[in-house]
Amino acid sequence: MRFKSSAGSESEQPVARARKRAWILPMTLAGSAILAMVTLLSFAQTPAPQPHPLLLPAVNRPPDANQQMEMREQKSKRQNFDAANAERLRQMTQATEMLETMAIALKAEVDKTGSTQLSETAVHKAETIEKLAQIVKERMELTVKPN
Repeated sequence: MRFKSSAGSESEQPVARARKRAWILPMTLAGSAILAMVTLLSFAQTPAPQPHPLLLPAVNRPPDANQQMEMREQKSKRQNFDAANAERLRQMTQATEMLETMAIALKAEVDKTGSTQLSETAVHKAETIEKLAQIVKERMELTVKPN
């Protein structure tokens, strides 16, 4: 036994199917269009990444009055130390030249006498040369530098 469907006769079924198919296509297109718009809007709303600066802003700012004063003080200290080092070098070269001339004079005096015994003046000159050599050695070890 055959039952009739409540939807209607068998000839009406293909028309209903066609209506259903006609309704699915526009809805699918509309849904995909909405999905595409949402995707594009989400990309449009995300901000572009900002490049980070290579130098921090604190590095680029000019020094304030206190920093300028400190920089001037450091520069003057450095100049003072440079001047002190130049003076020390000048004194060392002068003392070295004096030491050299005294040593040459003592050698000439000892060679001139030719004896194995040294005179009191030669001993005194040798002691003076030794003291001067100690002073030059101490000045060479002394270094003046900024803190």
